[in-house]
Amino acid sequence: MFTGRWQLALILVIIAGFTYWALDKLTEDDLTELSKLAHYPDYYMENFTTLTMNQDGTPKNRLYAAYMAHYPDDNTSELHEPILKIFRAEKQPINVRSDKGWVTSNNDVILLDGNVYLHQNDDDGSLKLELLAEDARVLVDQKYAETDNATTLISKKSTTTSIGMRAYLQEQRLEFLSNVKTTIESSESSKAP
Repeated sequence: MFTGRWQLALILVIIAGFTYWALDKLTEDDLTELSKLAHYPDYYMENFTTLTMNQDGTPKNRLYAAYMAHYPDDNTSELHEPILKIFRAEKQPINVRSDKGWVTSNNDVILLDGNVYLHQNDDDGSLKLELLAEDARVLVDQKYAETDNATTLISKKSTTTSIGMRAYLQEQRLEFLSNVKTTIESSESSKAP
């Protein structure tokens, strides 16, 4: 009888050990799989600024965000209140800001979410043009921006609205895609008392 109890205890200890090992292994595998699917930041920064340079040492662009979080699963970055300044050869820089944004894994595309505001000053520092849109894509290296949504371009003497727009920023060329309407301020209304 004493031997039967020891055998039963030994069998129960072996079963308990195997059960613990099996549960631990299953939990470890589940955590590994979940971590592959999870979209959690591995680091974040507040009041983040980065400056990218050209090969010749001149500034290419500067990106600021009130908050930036990096996600290792897809190597993207989330931005809150991003402000992008795109420097251009022999021209005033283009300034772009939005509510939120995402930077792709290879840092060449910035997806802007919410209210997007693009503006450019002339050489004496006064506002030359403003562009308002909802959501946009910026290809930083190509100095190109586009949106499929409603846009409003405001310059000193005209306002243009459209659905969809492409902006070739280095060339200072805008292409409006559909439902384009332009209102030009007459010179008489600007001289009115």
